[in-house]
Amino acid sequence: MPIHLPRISRRRLLGAAALGAAVPALAQQPGLPGRTIHLVVPYPPGGTTDLQARAIAQKVQAQTGATLLVENKPGAGGNIGVESVLKAQPRDGTTIGITAMNSFAINPLLTRKLPYDVARDVQPITLVGSMPNIVLVHPDVPARDLQDLAKLARAGDVTYASPGAGTSVHLAAEMMADQLGVKLRHVPYRGDAPALQDVLGGRVPVMLANLPGVIEHVRAGKLRALAVTSAKRSPILPQVPTVAESGLPGFDVKAFFALFTARGVAADMVAALNREFGKAINHTDVRTQFARLGIDTAASSVEALTALIYLESRKWAPIVQKTGATWD
Repeated sequence: MPIHLPRISRRRLLGAAALGAAVPALAQQPGLPGRTIHLVVPYPPGGTTDLQARAIAQKVQAQTGATLLVENKPGAGGNIGVESVLKAQPRDGTTIGITAMNSFAINPLLTRKLPYDVARDVQPITLVGSMPNIVLVHPDVPARDLQDLAKLARAGDVTYASPGAGTSVHLAAEMMADQLGVKLRHVPYRGDAPALQDVLGGRVPVMLANLPGVIEHVRAGKLRALAVTSAKRSPILPQVPTVAESGLPGFDVKAFFALFTARGVAADMVAALNREFGKAINHTDVRTQFARLGIDTAASSVEALTALIYLESRKWAPIVQKTGATWD
């Protein structure tokens, strides 16, 4: 299926981000004190996005006196929660969301039936942070590094688990396999938990996963880490090489997380949200807490986040087309 990107063209996204340039001039405008902010997480409780949301909400509440209510609205690959933010009324910035970059950079590539248009409906607020994916095998698998895994794949059928078709983890695995020149057979699951259980049980030998969700299993020796997908090694697993170090120079894939609201929210409120949530994200307590999970915190301007959405969509488009991944 040909991949088209009319919904997330660079010109339209940057137009949507014009508010970001006004943040410094509006810094003295009324902010969040006294407001009740609904922060929607489009995934189940207890996951990586949920943990980030609750830590940031707690800090924003302490800093501003605003009341932060975190609400989980999972389903449809995050689309249900994202749509609820974009359709919330009134559009006054009191309903915002936090989501993985999939929602804006990958999901529009997978279906023509997405219930929102990224450039038309989404108002970026700030980047929250990023983390690498990690390539894992069950301890019984005779592979100590990525090249060993490639040899196994060339010699026979090797399967890998992912939390679902079209997720960034699935596409990262396909990108890696493509550059290694091997074929890995995809076994999609309905979420991280069932995928992880089958790999821990030895029913599927290989998995790519977000680092925070599997770090304790790696430390306990229940899973063997072969490589991380980011350009640099993870500080919490410094002994594990990168994919780039393992024979694929330039390979750099991370999972990004972002705060957003609906288009039409007033510029001064977008500025206040960017400012106050940025302070919370950059606070030492939050950075330390996230670092323990392998998350690199990185608040940003509205424009910087908008540009990242565009760049990520362009990165993933070729691999979506090559794999034929689709929700339609």
